[in-house]
Amino acid sequence: MKKIELFITLQQQVLDTQGQTLTRAVHDLGYPQINDIRVGKVLYITVDATADSEIEQVIQTLSEKLFANTVIEEYSYNVIEVKENH
Repeated sequence: MKKIELFITLQQQVLDTQGQTLTRAVHDLGYPQINDIRVGKVLYITVDATADSEIEQVIQTLSEKLFANTVIEEYSYNVIEVKENH
C-alpha cells in the first residue's frame, strides 16, 4: 500500500487571482519580501498497488480525467511508502 501526495496548480502562464490577492494581503501586513504566491491544492490518496508503473498510470488517468483541468492546471505527485501496523 502506498500513499500518494498529488499537487495540482495553475499552469505558470495562467493568472492566479487568488495568489495575487494573498500577495497583496501579505504586503499589507508588512512583508514586502514575499512575492508571487501561487495557490493550488493537495490531495492525499492511498493506493493498493505496489508497481510504480501501475501507480503512475492510475494517478495520470485520474488526474487528467477528474482531479485537474489540464487546460489550465498541471499536476505532480510523490509516492510515500506506508508502513502497515501488524
